[in-house]
Amino acid sequence: MATTSFEVGITTLTNVTAISRIALDVRAMANSLRAGDLLAAQRIYTQGENSPIYEYGKETLNRLSLKSMGQPERSEWLDDPSFVFQMLGLSSVQDSVEDAISKHANYADYYISNLLNDQTTEEKAAAAQAATILTVHMNAMYKLWDGFIDCTMVQKGYNPDEDQTGKIDPKRKYDEFIALYIGAGQTLGPTWEGYLLYALAQAASKNFNTVDENKEALVNRDIRGLYEWIQRIMSEQDYCKRDESISELWTINNRIIAKMNISMMQMLIDSMYDENQFYLVPIYARAIIPQLSQCKTSIQRKLKSYLLDKEYEREDFSRIVPLLQQSYDCLGFTCAQVGAYYDKVAECGDYAENHPMAGFVPKADVQTISKVDLDMHAIRQLMKFPTGADNIIPQMYYKHGRAAVINEDKYGYDVLSLQEMARSANIEEWSPYYSDYVSYHGKEFFADSVILNELKRNAGTDIRQDALLLSWMQFGVVPEYMMGLLGTADQKCGEDNDDDNPTKYWDAFAAAYIGSLEGSVEGGSDQTVDGFMLWNVANKRSISFDTQNDDYFAKINDEMLELLFAGQAQLLRSDCSNFEKTMSRALHLMFVPLIQSVIWYAIKNEGLSASSNDDGVVIGEVAAKTVLPIVEKYDPNAARIIERNMVRSEENFIPVVDGPQAVANAFYFVLEEIGWGCDYIGHAEGVEACQLEPAARPRNYAVSSKQGAVTILVLLSSTIVWGFFSWLY
Repeated sequence: MATTSFEVGITTLTNVTAISRIALDVRAMANSLRAGDLLAAQRIYTQGENSPIYEYGKETLNRLSLKSMGQPERSEWLDDPSFVFQMLGLSSVQDSVEDAISKHANYADYYISNLLNDQTTEEKAAAAQAATILTVHMNAMYKLWDGFIDCTMVQKGYNPDEDQTGKIDPKRKYDEFIALYIGAGQTLGPTWEGYLLYALAQAASKNFNTVDENKEALVNRDIRGLYEWIQRIMSEQDYCKRDESISELWTINNRIIAKMNISMMQMLIDSMYDENQFYLVPIYARAIIPQLSQCKTSIQRKLKSYLLDKEYEREDFSRIVPLLQQSYDCLGFTCAQVGAYYDKVAECGDYAENHPMAGFVPKADVQTISKVDLDMHAIRQLMKFPTGADNIIPQMYYKHGRAAVINEDKYGYDVLSLQEMARSANIEEWSPYYSDYVSYHGKEFFADSVILNELKRNAGTDIRQDALLLSWMQFGVVPEYMMGLLGTADQKCGEDNDDDNPTKYWDAFAAAYIGSLEGSVEGGSDQTVDGFMLWNVANKRSISFDTQNDDYFAKINDEMLELLFAGQAQLLRSDCSNFEKTMSRALHLMFVPLIQSVIWYAIKNEGLSASSNDDGVVIGEVAAKTVLPIVEKYDPNAARIIERNMVRSEENFIPVVDGPQAVANAFYFVLEEIGWGCDYIGHAEGVEACQLEPAARPRNYAVSSKQGAVTILVLLSSTIVWGFFSWLY
């Protein structure tokens, strides 16, 4: 089989010489623009010149053009998460999905075409540079995801060797990625001459001194290594058939894209600082800022306002750089990997082990756990768009994760995923309410099974699908995982084991409760659009239920912060008797924002039909299902009331048939039993959590939760053998 060799030390498995020659079109465009021949540059851009198109293995007279590459086939590109994040990041808040696609799918071509009609930029070859930065960059990422999707098709039984069209061919797609990354004509040092992304990374690395001993950009060195890892997978006899291969390719794709974004970030900073490069600011900004739509929403919106919604102003530099630096971790790279920009912009500081989370300072390194909220955010963003069968990419985020990197070793890369949290051994072994959840739902790991079944349905079959998925992760997966962490911390209290001490389980509970998107300041983010964990839920509900403290965040979170610090101190001095009480209070306090959510959606859903497309119908049902095992334990009669009003079970179901006050009243005795009275619930839109007077106790009245949780913990006697980092699972 024919292959393609590049001077930088790469030989592909298939022949991708033709597509690599798009680099020569970029060079020819640049030369024409510098020579003042705008018409020649426009012709090369529109019609192509050097990259022949093949059909059924034979060269045609047609040429691949940069313009056609900037006009993607939308139905195919919607399975590309990088493209989806780009569409969301370029859009305005009020834009619908349809608006986002229609306005921005051809963003690269639209921008470059305008540059080619701008006589003031031709001598700088800005359009040619934009072709690499915008068009080739996005197409290279698309080839990575196209190769990955093809690999999942092979795993399902598709045989690319029998397909003469080459439509599904993961080997070729991955080779086309490296061809677009390196490009024809790329040379080695000392000149490193080239025209595509490899050359761009070399230029960026000089400004930030991020090169190896051979003066090759660290980004390029790492991407070469990751591509060679792909080649090894593709050279297996049954390539793409093993689950491990799919998992590895998912990880490799995400790592390569993170490396590619380092170069874009470096060049954006360079162009913002150097006044001779100001004309490149909007180009690099269009390449990297929209990708932040998978990160902290408030930061992405600020950066968009500085760099995309208006012309860049040099006086904003000092405001923009810190916002960019806060986004590095989300994009998958570190301050050290970006480096310092000469002596002009110092290297920022990476997260320390005890980096605060909404004011809480952990003793253990639990930043990893806090970052699963980024995967939840990514899934929600991706589910807004109609994707292919089985929601492959959202499934991968759920099953394998992206943001919560545990081990960064080159070939032992490990990531904590939401599914691993959902099926954590800690839940089964140590959660005080594990048996109650299994008894109520009739199976183990109920939330995980619901999520997987929903993900396997084609996107677009239910416009409330993203709300249902996020709700089960937010209200089901994470809280149940947190219960397992609390039980484990209590079980291990007093043990003297540096590798597996109880404090890290307690701190991990805090990380899962707060999340990474809240930031470090006490109270968390002042923008409720930022978070996804129960801390954020509590802050949102506190606005509606008038339960904010004087600093305008939830009283529940204020109370939780005190418990987190108290529990941490008790564990450090092995004060297990008092820790058990603190643990129980934290365990039951985390149910309060869930209960508030049930009541809130009872208020919102009253008067809606069961078939309503309002997200509140499914969110309210999920919130109810996640607390019903607890309600069932302490007040079965109340559980029936909540089910009748919030859980769709019959054809003639009417949401909130008894009214929202009846739902709120159903929690009265439960709140009393979990030790947090209805004062913490508050009131909303005329519904009072404390309206019901304590008359007769309901039948089957259970023992206090404070006793129940402790009793369950005492009964747990089995031990767990922990491997490196296995405590997370």
